Amino acid sequence: MNTNDLIHRYRKETTHRIIGLMSGTSLDGVDAVLVTITSEADGHVESVTLEDQVAIPYTNDVKAMVNRLCVKGASDIEDLCFAHFGLAHWNGEAVNRLIEHSTVERSSIAAIGMHGQTVWHAPVPRTFPGPEGTLDITGTLQIGNAQMVASLTGLPVISDFRSADMAEGGEGAPLAPYIDYLLFHQEGKGIAVQNIGGIGNVTVLPQGGDEEAIFAFDTGPGNMIIDQIVALGTHQKQQYDDGGTIAARGTVSIELLTQMMRDPYFAKKPPKSTGREVYGSDYSEQVLKQAEALKLSFEDVVATATAFTAKTIASSYTDFVLPVTTLDTVVVSGGGARNKTLLSMIKGYLPEGISVQPSDEVGVPDQAREAMAFALMAHESLMGRPSNIPKVTGAKRRVVLGTITMQQL
Repeated sequence: MNTNDLIHRYRKETTHRIIGLMSGTSLDGVDAVLVTITSEADGHVESVTLEDQVAIPYTNDVKAMVNRLCVKGASDIEDLCFAHFGLAHWNGEAVNRLIEHSTVERSSIAAIGMHGQTVWHAPVPRTFPGPEGTLDITGTLQIGNAQMVASLTGLPVISDFRSADMAEGGEGAPLAPYIDYLLFHQEGKGIAVQNIGGIGNVTVLPQGGDEEAIFAFDTGPGNMIIDQIVALGTHQKQQYDDGGTIAARGTVSIELLTQMMRDPYFAKKPPKSTGREVYGSDYSEQVLKQAEALKLSFEDVVATATAFTAKTIASSYTDFVLPVTTLDTVVVSGGGARNKTLLSMIKGYLPEGISVQPSDEVGVPDQAREAMAFALMAHESLMGRPSNIPKVTGAKRRVVLGTITMQQL
């Protein structure tokens, strides 16, 4: 079957099974979901239903290898080349384990929507020599070779979702808002869908608004700084603050928190996005140096890093969300949804009357949302429909996202 045959057959059907794959900036591993998407007669999505999910955690060696790729000068082009193909095996294995776990027939699955592992995201332009003068270039790079994944699974792969939006002047992020309206919209209520992975990002579903009213942006670091400080402070014995128990034992340093909040990113108006290239290991090492000068304990540093994430989220709402819509609920997904101390701090920084709920409590497993989003985007790509939101990303227009890679016959 070639690409044209795949698209023709796909568009004739109204019920589709797709696998979504997500590897986030936390570098936790690969999340895989199996979803069923039903369409109306005109082809527009009616529902997205989660059938099954699995997760494959990265080993410490793989996590360290990928982390080095996100730090300037820490790795070389050979490392990048091998990681691009090596991570394809992780994605392929996630697909195969999911199919085995779900017991569905492989032939019933139409395609895979694969995000890949972001190693560099550069939405701020830099100059580059062009054929007729200097260019202002932005870019993004997600690795995990799609042809290898197609070969390992025997399924078509749609990948490289962010590039088409960036080609139209957008930041290529956030993209998950496309699914949030379907999953979390509540008539007459203002909802913020806050993902807390390595980076935090929010989708705002305004009270009384429709899909056209949605807006979203990256709020700043999510778990990234907390995880890095925990890993360094425990000599890699722990990779994250399980449940927020370390932070709960510490005291937030107002002085250090104030210094961290001076970061100019937080005053920048949306659309905006950021990543590990800004808040990676170099940033965390600077935080630890400041903490050492202030004679803070390990627990105090983790508590302050947790408060930093919470305050950046709440301040983003105060500055950019609440002037637009009232909020009834903040629904939290991603690994941060399991950090009770972080959730408590977010609620404490928000105005009274706004509830904070893990997405599990509203029927969407916290590790499933983003993988489900890329399954939906793969569906829209096969249908030939745009799935970026220019108001969110800053793109000049809506475009079809992703590149289709067919398995070898």
